[in-house]
Amino acid sequence: MDITSTFTNGSTAKIHWSGTVSGNIIKFDGGFQLTLLPGGVYMGFPCDIAKSVSQSQSFHLELCWVESPEKRQRLVRTYDMDGLAVSSTYFVETRVY
Repeated sequence: MDITSTFTNGSTAKIHWSGTVSGNIIKFDGGFQLTLLPGGVYMGFPCDIAKSVSQSQSFHLELCWVESPEKRQRLVRTYDMDGLAVSSTYFVETRVY
């Protein structure tokens, strides 16, 4: 699937996503997975967090909830290579038609 994002300055970016769906789990090629929860909520995280830490790789965890068909909110927490939290970012995203 290709997704095109449009930024406030008018520029766009096209991103290609591919993966597999099994029940409420979406596993993307590249090692990231989403767990779909009731009520328009999902959690996103690396498929193998322990591997990221053991290989000294940073990673992020994501929680997202849909407020309406045109609006969602996301909370992303980034961890360093030791597994320590280094930042939290809150997004409010609005669909532009």
